[in-house]
Amino acid sequence: MRYLFCCMDRVGDIHAALAIARALRERGHTVAFVTGPSLAPLLRREGFERLARGEPDGPSFDTSTCALPMEMVRQVRHIESALKHFPADVLVGQQLAFGVPLAAERQRLPLGVLGQMAWIFPRAEPPPPGQRDALTAHAVELYEGLLPHYATARQACGLPPEHRAPQDSSLLGDMVLLRTVPELEADVDSLPSRVHLVGDCLGLPREEPDAALRDWLDEAAANGLPVLFARLGGATLPPATWPAFVEALRDEPVRVLALAPPSAASSAPAHFLVRPHLPEAFVLERAWAVLSPPTSTAALGALTHGCPALLLLVEGQHLALEYPAVADACVRSGAALRLALPSSGPEPLRLREAVRALLEDPAPRAHAQRLQRALAAFDGPARAADLLERLGTQPGPFQRHGSSL
Repeated sequence: MRYLFCCMDRVGDIHAALAIARALRERGHTVAFVTGPSLAPLLRREGFERLARGEPDGPSFDTSTCALPMEMVRQVRHIESALKHFPADVLVGQQLAFGVPLAAERQRLPLGVLGQMAWIFPRAEPPPPGQRDALTAHAVELYEGLLPHYATARQACGLPPEHRAPQDSSLLGDMVLLRTVPELEADVDSLPSRVHLVGDCLGLPREEPDAALRDWLDEAAANGLPVLFARLGGATLPPATWPAFVEALRDEPVRVLALAPPSAASSAPAHFLVRPHLPEAFVLERAWAVLSPPTSTAALGALTHGCPALLLLVEGQHLALEYPAVADACVRSGAALRLALPSSGPEPLRLREAVRALLEDPAPRAHAQRLQRALAAFDGPARAADLLERLGTQPGPFQRHGSSL
């Protein structure tokens, strides 16, 4: 069978897809990718073909513009161009690649959607606005904000208008592979019936650390100092976050390994090590805790290594995609604390107190290690490959109920 993976142009997203693609390839299937050109070297190293957008080539799966109709249409054109060279039997999209369902519908191909760590759309008919909790309100805002753009893209692609409940939307494809486990997902039965749990499918690469990083971590361990792995390199945090973070931990008895731009190193204290790139699997095996915005990659990276997390969520951040849902799942599980940041940036005192609470309380670490065991037992890529194989032989909406998976 031939599978065409249509992936967002982000390294964190592509690794999850690669984990499943490798599982399918080991079973004798053929896999190719459509994604941005920046990921071509990685795909080449993994032995997978990347199919270009055409002439000129360029990105078609940019997260910052994923909700725009023109971006959805661009994705459709990229996929349909690729299908001329790689006649796929099944499309595999990602939850933020909103153009993939349109291409699947136009080409009448079965579609599996690789989801985030948590469900981002409404689960059922939501209560009236005044009776919604914050998470439900965000899910409704995200979905209803997306619908007009999706409708415009449908029209541009020559597809009829769609009037469906969120649980039946074509955005779900024929199945959604949600990257979580029952221990993290409190109410599986409230999810749309096309949603299947497939574990973390994290796929972090095994990269060897350089000698300086290895020595730095060995020294921290020898001195009995906890290592805080801070992922602060993204564009979702206020510019003032780094100065506040440095001020908060300047005199704390920890070692801080920060994934941040090189410019941040000039203001870092002696017990900080700042790198623009890190071998995350190696670092997470040695970290005591993680500090990060609540992305699926960061949260699952922490949990699969038994690390508790302090999750930074900017208040009022416009359509923060999966962030509120991921933070809610991690905090509800007991493995994380959440710190709401004003748009101006964090207050050093509150940040220091939150880090101390995470490091001094044994409960979040115990819960993270419990979830680590649950995630390890799930064998996500194999489970996802099983479902995608069945989708290829039994096309159509693939309901969770009645399935052993």
